[in-house]
Amino acid sequence: MEDGMLIQNAVFSLVILILASLVAEPLARVLKLPFVAFLIVVGFLGSELIVLLGYDTGIRASSFNQLVFYVFLPIIIFESAYRINQKALLRCLYPILVLAMPIMLVSAGIAAFLIYWGIDHSTGFPIYTALVAGALLAATDPMAVVSHLKRIKAPEEVTTLIEGESLFNDAIAVVLFTTLLSMALSFQGLNNVESSNVEQNIPLWFHCINFFKIFFGGLLFGVFCGILGSFLSYIIQTRILENILLISVAYGSFLIAEDFLMVSGMMAVLASGLIMNKAHEKFIPAEDRTFINYWWEVISFFSNAMIFILLGVTITLSMFEERWLAMLIAVGAVLATRFIAIFALLPLMTIKSKESVGLPTKKVLFWGGTRGAVTVALALSLPVELNAWWTIQSMAFGVVLFTLFVQAPTVPMLLKRTHPKKSNN
Repeated sequence: MEDGMLIQNAVFSLVILILASLVAEPLARVLKLPFVAFLIVVGFLGSELIVLLGYDTGIRASSFNQLVFYVFLPIIIFESAYRINQKALLRCLYPILVLAMPIMLVSAGIAAFLIYWGIDHSTGFPIYTALVAGALLAATDPMAVVSHLKRIKAPEEVTTLIEGESLFNDAIAVVLFTTLLSMALSFQGLNNVESSNVEQNIPLWFHCINFFKIFFGGLLFGVFCGILGSFLSYIIQTRILENILLISVAYGSFLIAEDFLMVSGMMAVLASGLIMNKAHEKFIPAEDRTFINYWWEVISFFSNAMIFILLGVTITLSMFEERWLAMLIAVGAVLATRFIAIFALLPLMTIKSKESVGLPTKKVLFWGGTRGAVTVALALSLPVELNAWWTIQSMAFGVVLFTLFVQAPTVPMLLKRTHPKKSNN
C-alpha cells in the first residue's frame, strides 16, 4: 500500500478510536476508574476489531518514536509547567526537588538492578538494557491519581507533591533515558558507522559529562526561550495570539534544543513553561489566563489520550503470554524501589529540612507514584535495534496497566485513612 494511503488510513483509524473513546468516559465515571485506563481498553479492542476485519490501519510501530517525542511529549511537559500552582510548588519545593532529582536517579539504578537480577539472563538482557528499563520506569505521572484526589478534595500538600515531583522527574527521566539508550546502543556497536561489528568502548565518564551537558544546556536554553517568550507576550497581550505564542515557545524550544543545539528539549520545554507561567501571572488579565489555561488543558488532554490510545493499539495478547513474568518482575521492582525511595531515601535527604513530609503523606506518595504518559511515550519510542526492546516495552506496559487499574483507583481509599479530616466525597 502506498505511503500516502497509509497516512490517510492512520488518521482515519485514530479518529475512529477517539470517537469510540467518548463512550469510555461515562463508563470510567460509573466504575470510578481512570479515564486513561478505558482509553487503553478502547485502543486495544478497536485495533483488534479493525485488524480482524482486514483493514490496514496504517499505524506502524516504527513511526511512534518521532510521533511521541516531537508531537505529544513537548505539549504534555509544557502544559504541566505552565499550569502548575507556583505558590504551592514553592512551599513544597525542597522535597519535590529531592524526589525528582537525586531520589529519581538512585531509584532508576535500584529498579535496573532489581530487574536485571530478576530476569537473570546477562546475555539476552544485559545490564545496560536493564539501565534503560530502569530509566524508562522512573518517571511518575499524576494524571490518573490527581483526578481522583481533586474529586475527593484532597489536601493541597499531597496533590502539589505528586504533581511537582512528576513535573520535574518527567523531564529529567527523558534526559536519563536518552543518555542510557545511547550508551546501550554504543555497547551494541550500532553507533559505529565504519565498523558495525566492533563495539565502541566509550568510557563511562564521557556519558556522565554528556548527561550534564544535555541537562544543563537544555535548562539554560529553556530559560532563554522563556524570557524571550515573556517579552513577546508582554507586547502581544491578546488571548488567541498568546496561545499561538505559547505553542511556538513549546515546540520551538524543544526543536531547536534537541535538533540544533543537541541538548535536552524536555528541559528546555520545562524551563520555558515555568517562566511563561510566572510572566502571565504578572501581566495577563485573570479572564485571559482562564481562557489560555482551558485551551492548554484541552490540547494536553488530547495528547495524553492519543498516547494511551496508542498504548492500547500496541498491546498484543502475545505480550501477556510470552512476557508475563517480565511484567511481574518490573511491577515488583517498581513497588520495591518506590518503597525504598519514600520511606528510606526521602527521610534521609530531608532530615534537616523544615519541609519534612509526614508519614500519612508518605503512604500516599508511595502508592500514588503511578506511571503513565511519559513511561508509555518512552516505551513506544524504543528503537527496534535495541536488544530486548520488546521485553522492555512489555515491562513498561505491564507497570502502567498495574498502576492505572490497581493503584490509581485505590488511592482515594488510602487517602481517607491517612487524612480522614482533610478529605471528603
